[in-house]
Amino acid sequence: MEQTASASGPPSGGQPPSTRQVLIADDDAASRKIAAALLAASDYRIRFATSGEETLAAVGEERPDLVLLDVMMPGLDGFEVCRRLRERLSGEYIPIILVTSLDGRSDVVQGLKAGADDFLHKPVHGAELRARVSNLLKVRAYHQLLAAQRDSALATVELLRQQVLHADRLATLGTLAAGVSHELNNIAQVLRSALDTSSADDDGWAIAANTTSRTVLTHVANHVTELSRTLLHIARPAGGSTPEIALGQTLEEVHNMLRITGRIRHAEVSLVLPQERCVIRASPVQAQQVFLNLIGNAADAVVSSSSPRIEAGIRPQPGGRLEAWVQDNGPGMSEGVLARIFEPFFTTKPPGLGTGLGLPVVKQLVESWGGHIHVQSRPGQGTRVVLDLPAVQAASP
Repeated sequence: MEQTASASGPPSGGQPPSTRQVLIADDDAASRKIAAALLAASDYRIRFATSGEETLAAVGEERPDLVLLDVMMPGLDGFEVCRRLRERLSGEYIPIILVTSLDGRSDVVQGLKAGADDFLHKPVHGAELRARVSNLLKVRAYHQLLAAQRDSALATVELLRQQVLHADRLATLGTLAAGVSHELNNIAQVLRSALDTSSADDDGWAIAANTTSRTVLTHVANHVTELSRTLLHIARPAGGSTPEIALGQTLEEVHNMLRITGRIRHAEVSLVLPQERCVIRASPVQAQQVFLNLIGNAADAVVSSSSPRIEAGIRPQPGGRLEAWVQDNGPGMSEGVLARIFEPFFTTKPPGLGTGLGLPVVKQLVESWGGHIHVQSRPGQGTRVVLDLPAVQAASP
């Protein structure tokens, strides 16, 4: 079985050498002892393996920093062990030095093709062994530094991405707040009209003569509750594992949110919903965020149209895909504007009415689901935004 040895000596390789681990794999006990003795002065932590199978098991149990691998071993030879290690280690870099008495050029080429970093011939010269091990350990330390920097950069990018998503949610809340204010004003008028049962407000809140104060108060309470739930639903951050959601239901929820808050009061909005459930894997809040942005943009686009219309729909497509779209009959966009719509902070809306984050966030979210977004628009012909999304396939009965 595997053994461990250690010795003292000067530091090398970027980390304290005693933390650097070298796995010596050789079926010959004398060769293992010689290699360990030659490396003793460098203070590496030494482990041993006596066969190809034991080498693979040792690397699986604890990652070494370098493998000194004999080619001629019973069972799995060094070439095959090297190939398997490269497959298992995948993106992680661990140097492998093949040690052998073979001296043919074809053997060297075979070892390099198997993934070896270097080749040493027996009998091994001590200074050469130490130099090659030291150099390759420095290369591994550099790879580890790059990996740590990459992980740190990815963590920073993810943090910034979450901040952008949060900023867009807050912007959406701010836009909806104006609608909520309008609705609350309507509710106040309803309460006042309860004192005059013959009145009706501008939005059709008629109070019949036989309506009791209790009925009015119940209706108002329900409406206020629905408004508050709508805002909380948008503000709630995503969390936990990514669930499966019915996209048609999400679209209906968003339509109700925008209707309740008065965001689409001025437009005729039609939904095209499929008979079957169209399911994707996504955060419900983020899916709502996508449709809120798209329909909200459409609502802004048609505000000056004589007969403002918005259509939003979902339908299944061949190949396990779904198509979702939002279309308006607004003024459309020029080629210059269309080319910039996914640039962060670019907006054609007046100051204070748009952050320029909506479409970049939508694109980011759709692509994180494995989908694509396409925008078709021409001046005077409106705009159509199409999402191509992967559907979650129904489980076989």
